Amino acid sequence: MWLQLHDGDGFPFFVNMDNVVDFRWYEREKYTCLLTTAPVAEKLHRLYVRESAAEIMKMLTGEVKHSPRITAAS
Repeated sequence: MWLQLHDGDGFPFFVNMDNVVDFRWYEREKYTCLLTTAPVAEKLHRLYVRESAAEIMKMLTGEVKHSPRITAAS
């Protein structure tokens, strides 16, 4: 599932949330850090976005509600 998020300068970019293993909001800095499975120098890659973790969760649950359900053929 892809989400459109925004970097520190407000520019939009798309994140494949299937590769995100953790994300958390940092109140003091006012950003969310996402950890992805894409390795950079043998470490998890970090993305910093303006959206809060709560906003991202709302986007994810909204996307799930709007996606079609797959049912087994009878």
